[in-house]
Amino acid sequence: MCVWVRVVIVLVLCLTLGGLFVHAEVTEDRWSPYPDATDLSAGYESYVGQDLMVVGTVTETSEDEMEIKAESDGEEIVLRVTGMKTAVEPGGVVQVYGTLKPDQTIAAEHVEVVSSSRWAEFYKYGASAVGALGFLLLFFRYWRIDRETWTLEARDG
Repeated sequence: MCVWVRVVIVLVLCLTLGGLFVHAEVTEDRWSPYPDATDLSAGYESYVGQDLMVVGTVTETSEDEMEIKAESDGEEIVLRVTGMKTAVEPGGVVQVYGTLKPDQTIAAEHVEVVSSSRWAEFYKYGASAVGALGFLLLFFRYWRIDRETWTLEARDG
């Protein structure tokens, strides 16, 4: 296959990927029926009584409630979550599904812990980095790039 054909294929794929990025940005508001932190901070009272899902970082915990900070587009809102049965440390990330109440409170029906502590996030990224590095080392141990034809070839022996 000629080099110019490969270049055209790469350009078409890049343009397609760029189009998908634009499409995702334009249609983002239709993906989730729940308001984000920007919507809640701008018009909190209009959402009171509705069921919603909020993702936030735990800032404080007590026996049966916690305080979370939700962020979106540079806006923050602090919400108190009541009726939870899940233990999580401050700094952990949770998804809360429940009914929005006055005074920035959510009566939780379900709380899902995404990261139980701030160190869990570092562990996830660290394990992913080690896995990716291991894959690349093994890949280039058994394969090489032929710079004349710009193809992958198996290494001998």
